[in-house]
Amino acid sequence: MPSLDAASHPSLDTSSRPSVTASSGRRRKAERGAAALPGSAGASAAGPAVWIATTGGVGFGPWAPGTWGALVAVAVFTFGLHRLGGPLYGLVLVGFSGLGVWASSAAESYFGHHDDGRIVIDEFVGQLIALFPLVLLNEIALGGLEIPGLESTRFARIDIWWLLVVTGFVAFRWFDIRKPGPVKWAEDKFKRGAGVMADDIVAGFLAALVVMVPAYVLVVLKLQAAQAAALVGFVE
Repeated sequence: MPSLDAASHPSLDTSSRPSVTASSGRRRKAERGAAALPGSAGASAAGPAVWIATTGGVGFGPWAPGTWGALVAVAVFTFGLHRLGGPLYGLVLVGFSGLGVWASSAAESYFGHHDDGRIVIDEFVGQLIALFPLVLLNEIALGGLEIPGLESTRFARIDIWWLLVVTGFVAFRWFDIRKPGPVKWAEDKFKRGAGVMADDIVAGFLAALVVMVPAYVLVVLKLQAAQAAALVGFVE
């Protein structure tokens, strides 16, 4: 039987190949280290940076961390952030964006590769940007939308504000996942933490435009209805 040594069969020589086991081991070690990192990890920059980059640890979830990061933003928005008013909300977005760039850069070094899936501060900020138009509409009572054919059910009336929140969430996730032209350009244009944040910021602005269209139409229709009612009352 011929000898199956590495010299006669180069394909069996594994000395020059990258070690898959070692690479996997390093990745698992990094994940274990990251998962074990407490949110208040002392004075080292890695501690608070990883905590912020993963949006308080949400990024360590077992599935769809980006979607969960966006959902956290929706929760924060609906539970009070939308009441800040346009100027203050804009300042919060700028602050979160800058913090996200710093935290993402530090977390990349910690995790060992660019735009790690556990970094979800970009989805958090992008989702808040997508919902910005609703901050401007906060003082307007949008009311509800009657659904024909469902009058006798609990779904006969849909709250317009919540409908726009869902629209903003779906639109942002679509732009973030599909990455059409401007979003992909922003992702490729910038490096490190800026690159992590840029595409989601652009996706957030595009989603905000999607929210603005139905919001504008609904506000105009509501104003027209109010004017018509006022005119009828005046005539009577």
